[in-house]
Order: sequence, then C-alpha cells, then structure tokens
Amino acid sequence: MRSGKRRKVTVENSDSRGSKLARKQNAVTDADGGNSTTTMEHILPILYEVGVEVGGDNSEPDGETKMNPSLLPKSRRNSELSSSKESSFEQQGKGCPSGMYAVFQTKPNTNVKYNGAKAIIDLYNPAVKQNQISMAQIWIEAGPPAELNGIQVGWAVHPHLYGDNKTRVTAYWTADQSQKTGCYNSICPGFVQVHPSERLGQDFGAVSVIDGQQYGTTPMIYKDPNTGNWWLVVENRISIGYWPKELFTHLNDGASFVQYGGWTYNSPDGLSPPMGSGRFASGNLKQSCFFAQIELMNTNNNLVDATEDILQRFVDSDKCYSAKFWGYQGSVLGQSFSFGGPGGQCNAA
Repeated sequence: MRSGKRRKVTVENSDSRGSKLARKQNAVTDADGGNSTTTMEHILPILYEVGVEVGGDNSEPDGETKMNPSLLPKSRRNSELSSSKESSFEQQGKGCPSGMYAVFQTKPNTNVKYNGAKAIIDLYNPAVKQNQISMAQIWIEAGPPAELNGIQVGWAVHPHLYGDNKTRVTAYWTADQSQKTGCYNSICPGFVQVHPSERLGQDFGAVSVIDGQQYGTTPMIYKDPNTGNWWLVVENRISIGYWPKELFTHLNDGASFVQYGGWTYNSPDGLSPPMGSGRFASGNLKQSCFFAQIELMNTNNNLVDATEDILQRFVDSDKCYSAKFWGYQGSVLGQSFSFGGPGGQCNAA
C-alpha cells in the first residue's frame, strides 16, 4: 500500500487562486448567525488496491480503450438554467432506491437536459453496521422508472460490499433500474478503467473530523461530446475511466435529473445508520457534512452553478436526517448545502 501525498494551500475569503487540491473555505453563517470557517484540505485520492473482483472484459465493443476524454469542460459561474416549478420526487418515481435520503434534485423539465454534474463532497466515516450502508453521492438519471438509466458517484461506507467500514470511492450504474443490468464499481462489465492506479472501490485514506480538519473529493461525471461516453474525472483533471455509451439508451440524450446528497440503507432491525457526519444540517461546516461548488453541465458542455431555484429538496425522514441549502458562498465554496443526521428508527411513528 502507498500512503497518499497531501498538499495544503490556504486561500483567503476572496478570489485568490490556490491549489485545486487544497483550499480554505469561506465563512458560512450558521443557524445562530455566527460565522464558521473550516480549513478544507482536498486530498488527491491516492487510492489503494482492494479486493474487489473485476468481472469480464472492460474494453469497449470495438476493442479500443479511450485513455482520456476528448475535452474537459470549463466552469461558467452564476449562469442560469430554466426549470419547471412543479412535480415531485415521489410522483416521478425517480431517484433513490429503497432507503432513506436527504438530497437536492433538479426540478423536472422536459425541455432541459444535462450532460454532467460536479461537486466537492465532504468526506466522513459514519458508524455503519454490517447490513447498513451510508453514502454521499452525485446521481445522474434519464428514462422512465422501468427503464431508468443512472450513474452514481461519490463515497460510501458499505461493509457488505467491501468487507470493512472504510470510506471508499464508490460508483454504481444501471440501464434498467437495476432489474437486469448494473453493478457497483467494476464488479460487472461496464466501467472502463483508464487510470493506472486510481480506482473505484479504493480507500480515501483520510476523512473529516468534527470540529477538526475537513477533507473533500471532487468527482465530475460528464458526457464526452465527441464519443458520447460518460467519464469520471476527479479533482478537475484526473481521468479515472468511463461508462461506454453502448451501456445506455436514455442517457445517450443527456440526463433528465441530477441529484446531490446522502442516502442510507437500514439493517434488518429497522435502524438506519448515520448519514454524513452524523449531525443534522447546519451552517457550521466543521460539524455538518456538505456539498460545495455544485455545478451542472448544460448541453453546450459548460459547467454552470446549480442554484436553489432549479433544485428541490427531498428528505424522507426529518426526525433522522435534514438538508439545508446555503446558496452562493463565495468563489471557493460556490453553491453549497449541508446534509446528514444521526439515523435511528426513521420509519417509526
């Protein structure tokens, strides 16, 4: 195993340009009206080999493996995307599988498609039992419920999948709402690995501590405009691999929905695990898990801010979890929200 190299750069609460791998957060006003600053060290996830079996041949159908996307998108801050003012998570039958969630999702609009999404995700290691799961991810989806195409990327604590309680890079894909297709990471044929050492399923190596050092990762999922493949890029520049366009049907026209947030799966005793840091959402980002620099890729292949007016909040158990949107918090954090909670008997009356 290799130990991950870390680099830390302090950036003032202005438009100072620092390392993309290490930045200091802007002040965010907490619920009591005070300011809370957090030093957030982005670590390039020098990930470790894990015992996840890679199934099948992960080359493309023509036998060729693309080593890099044809281009990387550029951010355009404070742009707008039109959106519908109606619809709901439940009526659409979209989004999270069975389990508990605290997410922000783009509002339904048949006239809008997305070619990708990106965010900084705060890294934590919630206490999870053997039959529980706790995740923080970006979801992109398209298609009716029975034919749902989807890709999820972020971190997860998943003892049943990994055999331990570490916080690991985790992805999932499906082309039919997980009926006959799809899997985590590279367990089945699908995801094409291109980076020689950075892999899905590997340990981040360092996680945030409440009232202490904060660590984050910056995944981006986006559709290559030339090949149609869906790429996973981290820290703005490191290409991990891609999901070939041949895996999907509806996603080939772009994503209809994008979600950001947390999801948990409860154990047979009905107890849901902690989500995020295990604390409810608050403006104190040294205590509450957060997403920052939340962006969407439009059909012009530009990254634009995911603003509150085009998002809707879904939390299915307010007694266990919460999510609060903070809006634009300066050039370092951008559009941000916090989420999480302690879990427990979430379905109890």
